[in-house]
Amino acid sequence: MEKKKEIFPYGIPDHNLTEIEREIPIEEPPAWPINAELKEVGKRRTRYDARAKVTGEATFTSDIQLPGMLYAKFLRSNVPHASIRSIDISRAEKLPGVHAIKVITTEMDGKESYPDVKYVGQPIAAVAATSLEIAKDAIALIDVAYTEKAFVIDINEALEDNAPLVFDEPIERQADGGDVGVVHDGSKGQGNRRGPTTSSFYGGPRGDLDKGFAEADVIVEGTYSTQVQTQMPLETHGVVIDWKPNEMLVYASTQNTAGVRNELASYFDLPRSKVRVICDFMGGGFGSKHSAGDFGPMAAMLSKETRRPVWLMVDRKEEHIAQGNRPSSIQQLKIGAKRDGTLTAIQQTSHGTAGVALGAGVGRVAQILYQCPNFSTEQYDVLTHAGPGAAWRAPGNVQGAFGVEQAIDELAEKINMDPLDLRDKIDNSEVRKVERMRGAAKFDWSRRQKPGSTPGVVKKGMGVAQSCWPRFVTLNSSIEVRILNDGSV
Repeated sequence: MEKKKEIFPYGIPDHNLTEIEREIPIEEPPAWPINAELKEVGKRRTRYDARAKVTGEATFTSDIQLPGMLYAKFLRSNVPHASIRSIDISRAEKLPGVHAIKVITTEMDGKESYPDVKYVGQPIAAVAATSLEIAKDAIALIDVAYTEKAFVIDINEALEDNAPLVFDEPIERQADGGDVGVVHDGSKGQGNRRGPTTSSFYGGPRGDLDKGFAEADVIVEGTYSTQVQTQMPLETHGVVIDWKPNEMLVYASTQNTAGVRNELASYFDLPRSKVRVICDFMGGGFGSKHSAGDFGPMAAMLSKETRRPVWLMVDRKEEHIAQGNRPSSIQQLKIGAKRDGTLTAIQQTSHGTAGVALGAGVGRVAQILYQCPNFSTEQYDVLTHAGPGAAWRAPGNVQGAFGVEQAIDELAEKINMDPLDLRDKIDNSEVRKVERMRGAAKFDWSRRQKPGSTPGVVKKGMGVAQSCWPRFVTLNSSIEVRILNDGSV
């Protein structure tokens, strides 16, 4: 087959975008020209799923009803830090309608034991029953004896030398929750402070900070804090699982059907081809619905034991305390600049808590939003006895943008420059420049008054802030299908 060579971009624009050469069949249609008049692309079209959503015809995971289906409910810890002495399920087992009770255990020194409780909302056991009401009643009949321990939920208290430890050993590396493209290594650091992370796929520190600050005419320093925020998708996290012999049918409220399939297949040592995950409609996810969670394996175990489909959707309270959040942050920023606004150095140090998880970084906004020759960031995770964080709409960047943009505004005020003019000077993005120009016109930026100049205790004003998120340029998608002699794929 005759082929031709073409050059394709690959990577992240403005950072590590490269070009690679690839051979493609000569008969493959050429790339569309810029601003080509196309039949579908660029045209207004009604979403194919719009009618089903607005008429109530759409079936979400929480709506699934299967023959013989059982309803499951978690028993969760009501204390933040404890060891479990005993769990008595005898009263719950006797409740009519209860089909299975699964107590979460861990293996230590060849013996089964109960895992230590690390946060309020940690799953301890689960019940499967003929109705959700019976499952809730059964949960209330389970008796748990705790030996409570000292705990810490405040980030500043967690950093103190005598603070109760969340983990007294290294914890596994994690690459989610805080920074996209960053691996958080829980083996680094000591006490409740782990880290720092200093680089990502945007690169690491650059230039010479001391030199950059020495060249600065003006230096701005500040500490900026953001709070933990919990997500609230209209449809909570959960699954419906029907485990038939050697294969599993999964209805999941998920943004990542392949990821859920892979997790469950790995957890139960099944071929991926034996796990089918369906998500026709999802009631919101915002980044947090990428995994099977704790509810996925539990529903699967209950389904396998009872040989019936199991519905396990968390309720609104569980959603808030146990299904992820946007981590908090305390950011120290130091920015050096010339009188004309030219940046000479940016130094960033942040501490954040994602509860019992890692991933409380503040993204890479400070690194990529404005071009600065001398840059450094150190981002630390602070462990606390609280529910784990999760990805949420540009994980890390939301917190990071708040700190950076506050500091840039303070710099503009210090050098007596309009905040828009300063951003026009230090931001190389032509797209954002047009966005700022259009925004200023709509808000009539010329009406803006000097910060704090309006009378009264409550001030009114007009401001500007911006952020960014990476865009990835990759080669054309491809798929390989292998069909075996028995017809399986």
